[in-house]
Amino acid sequence: MRAVSTGTRRRERRRKLLQLSSGALACTVWVQACGGDGGTQPPEPPPDPPRPTTVTVSPATSQLTALGGTVQLSVEVRDQNGQVMVVAVTWSSSSTSVATVGTSGLVTAADNGTATITATAGTVSGSAAVTVAQQVSLVEVAPTTGVVLPGTTLQLEAGAQDANGHAVAGSEFVWASSDTAVAVVDSTGLVAGVSLGEVEVSAMSSGVAGRAQLEVVEPAPTTVAVSPDTLMFDALGDTRRLAAQVRDQAARPMPGEAVVWSASDTLVATVDPSGLVSAVGNGSATVTATSGALTSDAAVEVMQVVRRVTLSPRADTLILGDSLRLAAQALDGNGRAVADAAFIWSSSDANIAAVDTLGVVQGVGEGTAEITAATATVREVTRLTVFNPDRAPLVALYHATDGPTWVKADNWLTDKPLWQWDGVGTNARGRVIWADLSGQRDPQGNWTRRGLKGTIPPALGRLDKLEKLWLYGNELKGTIPPALGDLESLEVLDLSHNELAGPIPRELGDLGKLKHLLLHNNSLEGALPPELGSLAELEVLTINGNDLSGPLPVALGDLASLENLGLHDNEFAGPIPPELGSLASLRQLYLTNNEFSGPIPSDLGRLSNLTQLWLGENDLSGPVPSELGNLTQLRGLVLYGNELSGPIPPELATHLPE
Repeated sequence: MRAVSTGTRRRERRRKLLQLSSGALACTVWVQACGGDGGTQPPEPPPDPPRPTTVTVSPATSQLTALGGTVQLSVEVRDQNGQVMVVAVTWSSSSTSVATVGTSGLVTAADNGTATITATAGTVSGSAAVTVAQQVSLVEVAPTTGVVLPGTTLQLEAGAQDANGHAVAGSEFVWASSDTAVAVVDSTGLVAGVSLGEVEVSAMSSGVAGRAQLEVVEPAPTTVAVSPDTLMFDALGDTRRLAAQVRDQAARPMPGEAVVWSASDTLVATVDPSGLVSAVGNGSATVTATSGALTSDAAVEVMQVVRRVTLSPRADTLILGDSLRLAAQALDGNGRAVADAAFIWSSSDANIAAVDTLGVVQGVGEGTAEITAATATVREVTRLTVFNPDRAPLVALYHATDGPTWVKADNWLTDKPLWQWDGVGTNARGRVIWADLSGQRDPQGNWTRRGLKGTIPPALGRLDKLEKLWLYGNELKGTIPPALGDLESLEVLDLSHNELAGPIPRELGDLGKLKHLLLHNNSLEGALPPELGSLAELEVLTINGNDLSGPLPVALGDLASLENLGLHDNEFAGPIPPELGSLASLRQLYLTNNEFSGPIPSDLGRLSNLTQLWLGENDLSGPVPSELGNLTQLRGLVLYGNELSGPIPPELATHLPE
């Protein structure tokens, strides 16, 4: 017998298995071909895809005890075959005011109550119930410390909080005192002090307590309260009373405690011992009430408010061309002056009265204007009538000299400016500076009188700007008014060739600017006033052709500017004053046809500028002074009609024309 190897045995076993498998397959095919009704069956359909069928939320119920507390919910989704699916879910809360839920299922407590939290996957959902019920975790009492006086009360307040520090609404508290002999407390937390000592007052809610440490003490001054704490004054002199109250630890008044008042700036406000504050000046100050070591302040502000404006002087008229300084004063409600008040000045008509920023009013034109001084809130108005004071004197002259019969009187007595009145001249301000109402010569040389008849009115003395007055060649009668001596600006006064009578007024010696005084050919009488010697600027003095008499005043020798002195054809008597030799500027000296007597003064030989010396028709006697030979400028010498003796100085022959 032959032995069989291991490899041979393996190959034989594999062959037998293949034969068996082939037989079985053949049998299977046969069964299928021969089974049933002898036809072929269709294949079965594929199974449905998985879809969410159930949603389970865990935990099914939750309870939160603090607002803001959270719980994490989980969700499980299964398909129709009960298999767990991984799909997206949507979270929602039935009451977000109670609880909110995030996309991950984290639930947060918002308020006490119950909410249903739902997780939705497709068309199916599951839910869990969440209850929020705060539990007291902390009780706080306020204030935590305090002072109570025997017989006084202190209201304590208690508040409960949950674990997250949110107030637990509706909490009820049980109040208790650790020592009712010291202090007691009622159900509302009102503590009443009984006796001196320390005590703990507690408030308990849901087994949790809060405490306050109190002390019952004797009353002592603790604070000073001043009311009101601010005072505002808008007028100096106003007063208001402050009240100061000393209070103990329980803020109870202690009326027996003394209070001392003081002010930080007495230039602004003062305070008396009773707390009466008086406004003194604009500014800020602090009024302090002091009781022992305790103080309290009130702020004081003084700021004057302008309530009224006054203007001074209270003038209602202004002379044309003049200026008037108006002063405005602002007053507060008590009539006290408001310092440094600013004013805006204005005029209703600057063509009548113009006003500058300082309140200086200038009379510009005749009429009435309103001048206003205004502050930011108040104004004052004054009415000023600007008038020309020269109008009335001219009207008086017109009426006194029979104006309707004047040869020419254009525009007189009209409202037109005075410079439009015939024969009147004014300066730029409308004031009369000259008046020429004298007679005139026509082109043929014939003299024509203007026709002034009557007297010169004293009112002319009010023309205080008048520089030149010509009234010669009329039929004026009466005396020269002394009021003409008031014409302080007058330089020329010509009243010659009229019928004036009476003395020359001594007041004419007051005309300090007068240069020409012409009074010749009238019927003036009396002595020559020595006051005329005061006319330092006088250049021409002609009073010849009158009935003047008496000796010449020696004061004529003071007329240092005099160039022409005409005294002839009068009744002057006595010696010729030697003082006339002092008239260094004199060029013409006419003394003829008077009653002068005595010698010719040798002093006349000092008149080095003299060109005319007329001494004829007098009662002069004695020799002709040789000093007259010094008059090198002399061109005319009249000596006839006297009782002179001796030779004429030969030097005169070399000076006088043949």
